[in-house]
Amino acid sequence: MKTCSITEAKTKLGKLADAALQGRPTVISRGDKLVILQAYPPTEPIPLRPPGYFADCYADKAEIELENRCGHASD
Repeated sequence: MKTCSITEAKTKLGKLADAALQGRPTVISRGDKLVILQAYPPTEPIPLRPPGYFADCYADKAEIELENRCGHASD
């Protein structure tokens, strides 16, 4: 793992980022503190619920309207 100062990292940020994306992270030092530049793996998207998923959550249309009015009043 490569180590460099913050000043050096400023001038070579593009190359350091390319290296990190290829699996070669870099430790950047600023005084006595350390920061690591490494690739971040993409997260899996949260799946969308199919239409009608919440259809059985409310008893009838009147209950839905009441919930909507209560929601608007709490803003």
